[in-house]
Amino acid sequence: MESNQLKKEVAEFAKLVWDRKLTDGTGGNMSIKNGDEIYITPTTTIKHFLTEKDIITIDKNGNKIEGEKEPSSERKMHLKIYEKVSDVKAIIHAHPPYSTSFAITFNELPIYALPESALVLDPITYIEYQMPGTQDFADAFEKGLEKGSKVFVLQNHGVTVVGKDMSDAYMKLETLEFLAQVSFISKLHGNLNEIPVDKIKAFKEFVNKKN
Repeated sequence: MESNQLKKEVAEFAKLVWDRKLTDGTGGNMSIKNGDEIYITPTTTIKHFLTEKDIITIDKNGNKIEGEKEPSSERKMHLKIYEKVSDVKAIIHAHPPYSTSFAITFNELPIYALPESALVLDPITYIEYQMPGTQDFADAFEKGLEKGSKVFVLQNHGVTVVGKDMSDAYMKLETLEFLAQVSFISKLHGNLNEIPVDKIKAFKEFVNKKN
């Protein structure tokens, strides 16, 4: 796919994330990797108004190749993830309200509450607070990436999801926020029940056979 089309895709999904209220103000950042180039959202920009012309091109070291604005201040996180996992081609970092409430309380989400969340999100990695934009923040993703996580809850910050493409990453973000929302509502009604591990395992095996 040509670079302009991929930049358009970054802008469109950034707008979708913002319009779906999965991030706030100028918060969040998104990117797609294309060979040795990374197309990433600019810093301090409301995502609703982005077009492909606003998307910044950087190299694998974070140097700006093309673009009028500056790339996201959290680009080190993107660089680290792409460096560590070769099959990741898209990243979304956002501040969805229900998921971020779990990040603030730093309580684990009941990932086995729904079959879909168990299938799509497992395993979730929880990262203790690091200053956003720093190398320490980026390096904190390593252990989770090594164990195969594609979903990260960031203490007092937000969430990051990664995927084989932007649609895959976005699907994880929606699934995560839905799980957080229904978990919050369920707690208002009483105990929150999760599906037993053996039944989750059977479900995953069933789905994998169908695919």
